[in-house]
Amino acid sequence: MSFSATEAAFEGFRVVRRKPLTVVFWALAYVAVMGAAFAVAGGSIASMAAAMDSMQASASPNPADVAALGEAFAPLLAVFIPLALLFGAVMNAAVARSVLKPEQNAFGYLRLGMDELRVLAVTLVLAVLSTVVMMLLMIAVSLLIGVTQSTGIPALWILVVLAGLGCVVLMVWLAARFSLAVPITVAEGRISIFDSFAMTRKHTWPIVGMAIIAWIMSMVVGLLGGLVMLPASMALSGMGNLASMDGQSTIQILQAAWPLVAGWIVIQSTIAALELAVLYAPFSAVYRDLKAG
Repeated sequence: MSFSATEAAFEGFRVVRRKPLTVVFWALAYVAVMGAAFAVAGGSIASMAAAMDSMQASASPNPADVAALGEAFAPLLAVFIPLALLFGAVMNAAVARSVLKPEQNAFGYLRLGMDELRVLAVTLVLAVLSTVVMMLLMIAVSLLIGVTQSTGIPALWILVVLAGLGCVVLMVWLAARFSLAVPITVAEGRISIFDSFAMTRKHTWPIVGMAIIAWIMSMVVGLLGGLVMLPASMALSGMGNLASMDGQSTIQILQAAWPLVAGWIVIQSTIAALELAVLYAPFSAVYRDLKAG
C-alpha cells in the first residue's frame, strides 16, 4: 500500500474542478449557518465588538473591560459550539464523500444522516483523546520545569526545551496516525477510530508532509480570496461598525446594517468553502489510495 503525498495534497483542487458547483453548495451551507448564528446571537456579537473596541482603546484594560468581554462572549459559545460541531461533521462528511463516493454528488455531497452522526461521534472522541494527551504532556513538562527551577542547574533547561519539542512532535505524529478516521467512517459506514492508526503505520511522515502542503495551499487560497474580495470588503466598511450597535436587538442591527452583515457572510463563506476542499480532501485521497493499493 502506498500513495503520493504531492498528488494527494492537491485532491481538493480536483474536487472543485470535477464538480465546480460543489463549492457553491458548500458556500451556501456556510451562509445559512453563519446567517442563523447571527440571527440568534447578533446582539452578543455587537456587544463583543464594543467590548473589544474598548479594550483596544485603553492602554491597560481594567478588569471591568475583561469582564464585559467575557459576558458578551459566553452567549456566543453557547450557540456556536454545538452548531460548529454539527456543521463541522456535515462538512467533513461531505468532503470525504466528494472523494470517496463521487457519484453521490447531489446537493454538493451534503447530507444530514447517519454518516454525519458517526463523523460527529468520531470527532468528539478524537477531541477528548487529544485533550487528555495534551494535558498529560503539559503536566509532565511543567513538572520538569519545576525540577529544573528547584535544582538551579542551567543545563537542565536544554532538557526542558527538548521535552517541549518532543511533545510537539508527538502531537503531530498522533494527528497523522488518526487523520484517516473520518474518511474510513464515511467510506465504510461505521464508527472507526483506531483503524486509522493501523492503516497509517508506515505512512505517518508522508501524511505529515502532505498535510503541510495542503495547509500552505489553503493559506494561498485564503490570501488570494482576501485580495479578490478586498474591494468589496472595503466597500462594506468592515465589521467594526457593529461596535456602535451595542445594546440593539438582532432585528435592529439587520435593519441598520444588513448589507454589511450579508456581504461579510457571503465573502467569508466563499473563501471558507474553498479552503475546506483544499485542506480536508487530501486525507480522503490518502485513504482511497491506500485502500486501493
